[in-house]
Amino acid sequence: MGISTIALTTDGALVLVRQSERNVASALLLAPSDSGSLEPRDLAGADAGRSAQEILRTGMERELREETGLRAEEIVSTTVVGFARWMERGAKPEFFALTRLSVAAADLTRRRVASDEKLYSAGLRTVPIDLVALGKELRAGVDLLTASHLPRLLREDGSLPLLLAVRAAALWLVRRPDDRQEEAGAPPEPVPTS
Repeated sequence: MGISTIALTTDGALVLVRQSERNVASALLLAPSDSGSLEPRDLAGADAGRSAQEILRTGMERELREETGLRAEEIVSTTVVGFARWMERGAKPEFFALTRLSVAAADLTRRRVASDEKLYSAGLRTVPIDLVALGKELRAGVDLLTASHLPRLLREDGSLPLLLAVRAAALWLVRRPDDRQEEAGAPPEPVPTS
């Protein structure tokens, strides 16, 4: 099961991973902050009544720490915002999330990816984005790739999982009140935008 998260810094930048030439699915393209698969260890404690979303968040945050060098205490929250099937990869299910961080983009400039990730990741990149403004454009019927609030770098170098994750997060942030599925009975926290 595929899992991808876009992480947003306190100053409204997306944390992205540049894929290396060895990456099978998205060689040399920008990928979400994490992009991988659930692993058996993500199911630990699943018998204790954890929901599917909690299991997905566990895997997403694990992948995020592995691929970006973020520490657990720098992850504020992760919200599952979308789902798709990647037809070119055998219709593999792919879940998308938005993760809020407690660090600014500048705090991530010297982060190192885990040594076992270096084969597939060519480094981190941060890109300012206004997800709410992008979501409003999408809600108004503008195509993602022509939306003025989609950063040019994402339009030109974004992988399919990254573009789908950005689209899902932007639409989730501007959903209509009757569309809302509030987590644990509490409204979502506002997301900082640039």
